[in-house]
Amino acid sequence: MTFNPKNAILAEIEPAIALKFTAQIERVELNRGDVLQETGAEILWVWFPDDALICMASESVEGESISGGMVGRNGTFGAFEACGSRISYSRALVQIGGIAWRIRAAHYRDLFDHSANLRVAIHKQVEALLVEARQLVACTAIHRVESRMCRVLLDASARSHKGSHLTLTQEELANILGVQRSTIAVTSSALQRGGLIRSRRGGIDIIDFGRLEAAACSCRRTIAYAQQEIYRAPDDVCEG
Repeated sequence: MTFNPKNAILAEIEPAIALKFTAQIERVELNRGDVLQETGAEILWVWFPDDALICMASESVEGESISGGMVGRNGTFGAFEACGSRISYSRALVQIGGIAWRIRAAHYRDLFDHSANLRVAIHKQVEALLVEARQLVACTAIHRVESRMCRVLLDASARSHKGSHLTLTQEELANILGVQRSTIAVTSSALQRGGLIRSRRGGIDIIDFGRLEAAACSCRRTIAYAQQEIYRAPDDVCEG
C-alpha cells in the first residue's frame, strides 16, 4: 500500500518512520452514518480523516446528545485518549463519508514514541482544539443562529474538502448547533432566499462562498487566526 495521506497530522511523520509503520496504518473508506466509537468504550483505533468528516457527540445521563466538534483533514480522533485514559468519553460517527487512515491504539502509542514530528503535531492540535472550544462557548452565548450556521457550513466544507456539496441534514445541523430543528428550517429558508445555499434532500449545497463567509460569525476568523499562529509556531516549543 502506498502511504500518501492528505491528513495534515499523518503527513508530518518522518518518511523513514512512516515506512516502518506502513503495515500498521490502514487506508479505509468511511460511509456516512458509520459509528467509529461508542461513549465509554475502550479506544481501539486512532483515526485520521483525509476527506471524511467525523463528528463527536456528547451525551447526557438523560440520553440526550449534542455534537461536540467536527474532525476533518487537519485533525484526528482517538489520538489523545490512546495515550491517556484509553477510554472515549464521546461518540464518534461519520458525518460526511470519504477516505481516512486508521491505526490500532497500541501501534499508535509506539508510533508516537518514535516520531518527534508526530508528537509536535499532536501538541499543536491539542492547543488548537482548546482555542476552538473556548471560542465556541462564547459563540453559542452571543451570536445568532444564522451566523453560527454559516460558520458550521463553511467549517464542514473546509475540513472535509468536499467543496459545496455537503451531506448535512437539518436535524444534524440542529444537533451541531444545539437548537431546535424548526429553528434550522427557518434559518435555512432565509439563507436559501438570500441565494447563499440550496437545501436538498439529505443535504445542503453552498451557492455563494463569499457571501456565506461574510454572513458567518466572527468566531470563524478568530479561530482561524489563532490556529494559524499555533501551527506556525517553532517546533522546538514542544520538543527539546
